[in-house]
Amino acid sequence: MGRHFPNVNRVPAGEPNINDAPRKVYIASRFVGGKLGAWTLGLIADIISSGHYLGSMPSPNYHWCVLVGDYYHQLQATKQDGKHWNWYDNNVKDWTDKWELYEVGETRFNDNAIASAGIEAIQDMDEVYKLVDNNCQKFTLKLLDLICADGRKKVYTSYSRHKLKAGFIPGELLDESKPEEKVEVEVAFVEDGVAHIELLDRAFELMDEKTPTLAEDETVKEIEKEKDAEKK
Repeated sequence: MGRHFPNVNRVPAGEPNINDAPRKVYIASRFVGGKLGAWTLGLIADIISSGHYLGSMPSPNYHWCVLVGDYYHQLQATKQDGKHWNWYDNNVKDWTDKWELYEVGETRFNDNAIASAGIEAIQDMDEVYKLVDNNCQKFTLKLLDLICADGRKKVYTSYSRHKLKAGFIPGELLDESKPEEKVEVEVAFVEDGVAHIELLDRAFELMDEKTPTLAEDETVKEIEKEKDAEKK
């Protein structure tokens, strides 16, 4: 069964490579506006109306993504049938969007491999957006976990009868008449588990520190005032 909304990949077609030249990995944050801002305000209003509002919840007005090279990679969500549905999106960075950048590590994944990792990360998440534990921050950590692996090794596999172009990344099907055929592929793995966990912890702490709670968000206070006025 497919997901409610398709992923959007704007990286030009090419071969995924997990052994490219090292590049810096950033997590990036901005206060959202425009169409996305209208979505976050609608989400906040839904939460307040539902009675599940907690001031300690992270404000969805502050969005997080992963930035490598020219592309940012992010979780998006769209409301339909009373729920907010997650999907993966990437695009060329635009500095007019006023991103705040925080360097967290390095990757040897090229843009195509990162896009494939983004799809892998979103597929591993619940499709329904949840403000506390199924959000852009969770996606960001999942993607960092995949692309910041610092080791490489060759393996032989016939896993799912797919030729894996780059680690977990599915490529062309093997010959249907030879299901036992194995191919050599390169996979990424974590050489230093302690350093890898520290990288993810550092990213989590940064996002937690830099994201205001609903109780601290001025736009939320305005929505609460409007809701209170409606009750009178």
